[in-house]
Amino acid sequence: MKSMVTLIRKELLEAFRKHRLLIMVTIFSLIGLMSTIGTKYLGQILKQLLPSGYVLKVREASEIEAYFQFFKNVSQIGLIVLIIITAGLMADELEKKTIVNVLSKGVKREYIIVSKFISSLLVWMISYIISIVIFEYYTGLFWGNEIPLSTIIYSNLLVFSYGVLIISINIFLGIMFKNKIITIVICSIFSLIQMFIAIFPEIYKLLPISLLSQCVYIIEGKINIEGTVITFLITLTLILFLLVTSMRLFKRKEIEQ
Repeated sequence: MKSMVTLIRKELLEAFRKHRLLIMVTIFSLIGLMSTIGTKYLGQILKQLLPSGYVLKVREASEIEAYFQFFKNVSQIGLIVLIIITAGLMADELEKKTIVNVLSKGVKREYIIVSKFISSLLVWMISYIISIVIFEYYTGLFWGNEIPLSTIIYSNLLVFSYGVLIISINIFLGIMFKNKIITIVICSIFSLIQMFIAIFPEIYKLLPISLLSQCVYIIEGKINIEGTVITFLITLTLILFLLVTSMRLFKRKEIEQ
């Protein structure tokens, strides 16, 4: 257990030194800020820029609309940044053979996988919490915080869980291919394929990526929490499966000195 804690501390320190934590916190802070400010003032700005007499239909600024923008920005910007940031977790270590130094000290290979996962999970969690705190603060200033806290927590948990899935996918792909670019490409393709399956609604609603739209429907009151539980559990199961598979794969993998 002591070696595990040491590894996690080492990974967090590396995330700080390589500016991964700084990049994540900065991007997600901006997402939290711009989602509310953009919702509040975008319509007014566009009306000022357009010619007089031009009628512009803009959705009314509200707390729900701000959440719509927030989740969209997290999905389209935040998760892409997360993919890029975590793509090198194992790929870089194996490609550059820096993992050899750790293994030479007798550290269990499973500990390396778990420490990579937990440290990345913490970076993702810190960034997301900062983002939602900023978002909630400005949303409260502009419209008041009228959406129930339980609804807010659960809808954000759905988005957060998809980010955790991305981390576990990138760890697995990094071990498989030992290449950061390939890891980014395949992880992105995984999300794109799920999007294309949207033409089959009954299948799509069970896919992890559907959580990124279900969170909006929960905020809007179009679906209840019970309607997302199966997909949420499928996502958690997939995360666990990828982690266990990654540990077994890494344990059997031959690493050149």
